[in-house]
Amino acid sequence: MSVTLQDFTIKYGDLTAVDVITATFAHGSTGLLGPNGAGKSSLIKGLLGLVDIFSGSASILGRDVKLERKAIRQIIGYMPEDDCLIPGLTGIGMVQYSGELCGMTREDAMQRAHEVLFLVGLGEARYRKVETYSSGMKQRIKLAQALVHDPKLLFLDEPTSGMDPRGRQEMLDLIENISKMGKMSIVLASHILVDVERTCDRVVIIHRGKMLEEGSVEDLRKSYSGVYTVRVEGDQAGFVKILEKKGCSVSHSEKQLLDITLPQGKETEVVLQAADKAGVQLRKLVTSVQTLEDVFVKLIGEDQRAHL
Repeated sequence: MSVTLQDFTIKYGDLTAVDVITATFAHGSTGLLGPNGAGKSSLIKGLLGLVDIFSGSASILGRDVKLERKAIRQIIGYMPEDDCLIPGLTGIGMVQYSGELCGMTREDAMQRAHEVLFLVGLGEARYRKVETYSSGMKQRIKLAQALVHDPKLLFLDEPTSGMDPRGRQEMLDLIENISKMGKMSIVLASHILVDVERTCDRVVIIHRGKMLEEGSVEDLRKSYSGVYTVRVEGDQAGFVKILEKKGCSVSHSEKQLLDITLPQGKETEVVLQAADKAGVQLRKLVTSVQTLEDVFVKLIGEDQRAHL
């Protein structure tokens, strides 16, 4: 496993940012998914020793995060959400300096800095001062400094933040290519579901500091494969009673909609038969979960859709 958490908790005074999370991040690409304020950045900062761990334990690539911080920082890359650039340095100087901080010699860091700046699309801008960079270029150089020492594990915190549509797609292409190379694992923290769905094989969903779900993206979709959203006109209560007698689980959703979970192995014929028996008219019958966003909304509620 790349990362293992056991009852991992982070607090800022009376505020619990990460609330007793037990989870694993497998080798490969994992999305740390949650709305703004869910605790994603705090979790990463706790793993990297940038904020104190209140209780619990964690390991990164088999190393204890409390006891082996220096060793961990030499084998991980970190692209923070906030700007971490040093005014006055050129792009090449910034990335070279980052390499030296990770233990590289000055010469090796310089050579590698040239390579990763071309990789992220900043080859022609590498001698410009970093404070003159656009928002998209700043995101790229943050990725470059995280890659310079060829880490085994890469933490990316909101990597597409502030980027225009073209820049965002290019950043996601880069992340996909890095993941496909298989040389390093990736943990991508984001509130943008389509970014996670595109670049990650697995996902850990957190909300208000708590872990709600973890697993492969495909398995999470399949776990809701028997769920349908229905709207009927007529005796809704009678319709629900008939469905429940047939072994369906029914919950009320927004705008008079019903979420119906069918028994294992059953098809929508159960719903049609119940509607006929109850004498109601079906106005809507659709698969409730088709994308990762659908799973996410089911887990944390419709009220959070505005934050995505």
